[in-house]
Amino acid sequence: MQTNYDKLQSLIDKHLDSINNCLRPLVTEIVDEDPEDDAAFKKLFRKMSIYIILSSGLGNPGNIGILKEGMAALESVFSFDDLKVFISLPRSEKLVQLNELMQVASGVRLFNRDCKKGGEGIPDLPFNLVDAGKACLSSLSNSLIAVMQRVNTLTTAISDTISIQDETGNVIIDLPPNSLTEADYKQIFELLCFNRQYEVYIRKLLNDVETLVEGGSQQVERFRVALEELHAAVKYKAAVPTVTVFPLFSKVWQVWRCMQNIMYLVATVNRLMGALTVIQDQMKLPYPILQNMLQGRTVVTDQDRTSRLSVEERLSLGSIKNYVAYSDSMSSIKDRHIQFLGFCAVCLSVGALVPSNMKLGLIRCEGGRYGFCTVKMAARFSRDPRRYINEVLEYARNNPHLINLLSIAPAVHKVRDVDQLVTRVEPKTKVSDKDIQTEIHPVDSYIEKNYTWDLWEWKRRACQWANIVKCQTHSTQTNYSHLRSEIQCQTVEPRDKCLQTKQDCGVNTTPNEVFLWGLRGQLGYSQHPMQLKETDAEEKKAQVINVCTWPCNLGDDNTNRQ
Repeated sequence: MQTNYDKLQSLIDKHLDSINNCLRPLVTEIVDEDPEDDAAFKKLFRKMSIYIILSSGLGNPGNIGILKEGMAALESVFSFDDLKVFISLPRSEKLVQLNELMQVASGVRLFNRDCKKGGEGIPDLPFNLVDAGKACLSSLSNSLIAVMQRVNTLTTAISDTISIQDETGNVIIDLPPNSLTEADYKQIFELLCFNRQYEVYIRKLLNDVETLVEGGSQQVERFRVALEELHAAVKYKAAVPTVTVFPLFSKVWQVWRCMQNIMYLVATVNRLMGALTVIQDQMKLPYPILQNMLQGRTVVTDQDRTSRLSVEERLSLGSIKNYVAYSDSMSSIKDRHIQFLGFCAVCLSVGALVPSNMKLGLIRCEGGRYGFCTVKMAARFSRDPRRYINEVLEYARNNPHLINLLSIAPAVHKVRDVDQLVTRVEPKTKVSDKDIQTEIHPVDSYIEKNYTWDLWEWKRRACQWANIVKCQTHSTQTNYSHLRSEIQCQTVEPRDKCLQTKQDCGVNTTPNEVFLWGLRGQLGYSQHPMQLKETDAEEKKAQVINVCTWPCNLGDDNTNRQ
């Protein structure tokens, strides 16, 4: 918002400056050109017509119909003789006359459009302006209703969780006995701050658009009146003095320019609303956490929250220091202005944006007025106001998004060199002397062997245990390492055992039938095969061999041996 939005008049000035910067090269060509022949004069006249159309925003000169209409309107108020005089003028006077020609020629085109004799490319701006203003107001109103529903839900969820300690005055988050943590409440605080920022910007845009719609209606009426004056001046007249009619044309154009500016501002608001809506849609509410915080409570609006005040609270307000009763009939705006945008100054110490209860009144401190949500918060603030103000400034320094929201930028700037603004008070530890009677020996059967009453003995043991931790265990060969105990094992003696196996048996095979004679010990080629099998022998049965046959030559000894 700070980079894309500003005061309305500043936005209009920036918009007009951007138009002039875009047209500056064309203006330079028109002012610096010095034509010599008719073709150059026509070219210069065409450039001036293009400049007038672009500067007025009445169509696109790229359209040949719009360009012809613009040249005709310029020619009706500025002839070629006037163009020759225009060339001889100084540069500054050329710029002034060019601006006057733009206003008069644009007024002529608007008058022709109203007379149904031209106006190609010119929109129906009065109708569009009213329609766009109503649509923008409706969109902003719906957005404000939606964001206020979220704000009321978040505020109700955290309003009863902020408490203050009686002894120290520290502001704490009172966590309920459930699954919620402090981080969950911090998340809700951040979401509430975002939605409050969104609410502030929506209200600002809504206020500006209401002003724009009201101003737009007035400009539409002024445009109607200006056209009526112009019609009355030229009606039933063949010729009208330029001194009379040119100011009327300029007036029509000036009112049209005001309507253009208002239309631009409405379009800017719509564009910002679209960007804010995209950001807001990304911030989803954690509904499970909110349901645990609400615990069935009814959502309370800001108006309902400020209307509740008991009799006891009204009576206790009189004892508060620097108390100021708040009323709508306060004399000046300064008296009605509340610091921190009207939020409770004590709850802001932890980042909770809880609205102040205006029925409780205000507390004056150092020229500012501060509001509070409860009487207890107001009473505690009145004791030490500077402490809680510094706590808010310290929290804002760590959370910069609160600085502009709460409008405390000057206060934060003053304490920029202070490192520590707040010193948190810690609760005192309570100590008391009491006598307690104990039994002498509660357990008679047990005696601790390692017990000692000597403190130095405990220190010696502690040193010993500390040294043992640093020690390392390892093995070493010594003279007595061979002294091992023998281990006896009972075994079973092996025994002989005979096993009956199968009997071996031999088979007599048939010898070779052919013998090659002369392979060994013979010279020449006398080797020849010999038949060893009897030709007429029959197959013999297997019989026991008693006598060796060929080639055995062992003699009788072998025979006897067999």
